[in-house]
Amino acid sequence: MAISQETEKILLQFFKSKELCETLFLNSHIGFVIGRRGTGQLMVVNKTFVNMTGYSHKELLNMRYRDFVPEESIQWIQDVILAKLENENASDVFEHRVVQKTGGQVWLQSRIYKLEDDLALVKHIDITDAKITESELTRSLNLQTKRLPNSVSGTERAIARLVAAGMSSKEIADHVNLAPRTIDNHRSNIRKKLKVSNTFALRDTLQSYRI
Repeated sequence: MAISQETEKILLQFFKSKELCETLFLNSHIGFVIGRRGTGQLMVVNKTFVNMTGYSHKELLNMRYRDFVPEESIQWIQDVILAKLENENASDVFEHRVVQKTGGQVWLQSRIYKLEDDLALVKHIDITDAKITESELTRSLNLQTKRLPNSVSGTERAIARLVAAGMSSKEIADHVNLAPRTIDNHRSNIRKKLKVSNTFALRDTLQSYRI
């Protein structure tokens, strides 16, 4: 993947030399993104990030960061990124999901850095396998804890298992052959029955139950 002079100029703000641009950006196992801090518009991406998302290089450069973040996480990720950019410790790690072109999701561990000219650089490491292992371990450790209340129906229990495994509504809908809106309704009912205040906490809550 060759880089244009404009891209090289942007990269030199962070990598300081053309050689480092090539070795630490083009050939890195880390997914790199450089985008506009104000709009989230992607300006530069490397091959690893292209592979993480499944979009082409050209497609990504016509996208904003929010375009491949799960809808329910858009406000959260905007708040996190803004807070880290405003804080001196902006390179602190944070974890989040992105939606691939195929509709699947991957978990990323990320760091964000300020650059000049309203730009920010974000480094991404794919931690999906680690998250799956963590989820399975948590479920295994919690198997003997508590059972779901009897008010949770059989269909809701089936949905709850998939939510606990970290699947999105779209992925669950495809898996059980139901409409995504139907899955969202089931998730809402489960939250009410378990007295979970928001959708972000549902997965973690369900992992503490024996389903």
